[in-house]
Amino acid sequence: MLFAVVAFACSLALNHMDQPIALLLIVPGYLVQAWLFEAHWALGGAGYAVTMITVSALTWTLLLLGLLSAAAKLFRQLD
Repeated sequence: MLFAVVAFACSLALNHMDQPIALLLIVPGYLVQAWLFEAHWALGGAGYAVTMITVSALTWTLLLLGLLSAAAKLFRQLD
């Protein structure tokens, strides 16, 4: 569920990269796409969008789950 929400947000951010918050959301996918371009494995068209959205959504999902897990452990220790 969290991945789907973040993927939807990243897909919207892909079309609004002139806004700072959208750019921050899509940066992980942009970095991977830049690395693929330098390695001559870059994907064009739909592959570009899929790479940007999937990598960004996966990165932010894992980051959020890690933070939620750490917060849950902290709250369990305080309780």
